[in-house]
Amino acid sequence: MKDFLLKSFLWLGLGIAFILGYGTFCDYFFQQKQYLDLSEKKQWVLAQQGGSYDYAVLGSSRAYGAFDMNLLDSLTGWNGINLGSNGSGFKDNYLVLSLFLKSNKVKRLFLQVDMGTLNSRSSFSNEFHAFTFMPYWVVPEVREVLMEEIPLLGNPISSMAPQWRYFYFNKYFSPKEVLRRLKLSETKLDPYTKSKGGISAGNAEKQGEIETYELPKTEDPEDWHYLIKIKTKAEAAGIQVVFFTSPRYSDHQEELKRLLLSLPNTKIFPDEFDFSDPGLFQDQGHLSKEGREKFTIDFQTNLN
Repeated sequence: MKDFLLKSFLWLGLGIAFILGYGTFCDYFFQQKQYLDLSEKKQWVLAQQGGSYDYAVLGSSRAYGAFDMNLLDSLTGWNGINLGSNGSGFKDNYLVLSLFLKSNKVKRLFLQVDMGTLNSRSSFSNEFHAFTFMPYWVVPEVREVLMEEIPLLGNPISSMAPQWRYFYFNKYFSPKEVLRRLKLSETKLDPYTKSKGGISAGNAEKQGEIETYELPKTEDPEDWHYLIKIKTKAEAAGIQVVFFTSPRYSDHQEELKRLLLSLPNTKIFPDEFDFSDPGLFQDQGHLSKEGREKFTIDFQTNLN
C-alpha cells in the first residue's frame, strides 16, 4: 500500500511538472512573432509591432472586406491597417485592439457595427476565438475576458498554475502544432501585408441571385457592453472613434441607425450606396471587388 501511494504521488508529481513545464514553454513559444501563423488574420494582427497608423479598421468579416485599403490610403493621404477578421464579435475585437495598442499607435478607429455583431452568438458560429488569446494570459484585459468566457479558468487551480490552460485547447497548442509553426516560420507566408490587412486582389466574386435574410432588431446586452468597452479603451488612448456600417444588399439597416443615435460620436452610414445592385456584392453582407472600391470612395467622401 505504501509503495502504491509513493508511486501514485510520483506520477502525480511528474504530471504536474510536465503541465507546468510545457505550459511555460507555450507561454514563450506562442507569443514569438517568428512563430505566429501569419496566414491566420488575428495572428497576423498580433505580429504587427512598432507601427504608427492614421487609422485602423476593426470588426467582423464585414469590416475586413469593406475597403480597398490601398485605395483608401491614396484618397486620404493616410497610413492605415485593417484589423477586422472573419466571424469576430465585439468581445473578440476588444482583445485584438487591446493587444494591438500595446505595441502600436493609432489616431482613428473605424469600427464596423451592425445588428449581426450586436447579436454575435446567434450570427456567428464562433464569435469569440478564446484559443487565440491563451498565450496572453498575463495581460489583465485578456485574463478578465477569458475567465468570464470560461469560468473554469477562474478557479483557484488556475490562479496557482495558469499554464494548465493550454491543455484546455490542446488541439491548438500540441507538440504537433509546435512543429507546424516551426515549418511555417521558414516559409514566410504572409497574405495580408500587401493589402494592409484587407482582402487581397483576386478574391472570388459571387455569381447568381443573392439570398437575403433579416438581422435581429434589438441588441444583445453583452455585445453592447463590449462595443462600449472598445469605444472607452480607444478614447482613453486618445483615438477618435468613427462608427460605420458596411452595406448590406437590399437593407438600409434603419434599426442600427436608431440604436447608435445614443452614442455621441461621428457615424458614417453609406446612404448614397446602391443597395439594389447585385454586382456590388458577393452575398448579402459582403462586398465584391467593385463594391469595395465604390464604398471606399463613398466613405472617404463622407469622411471629409
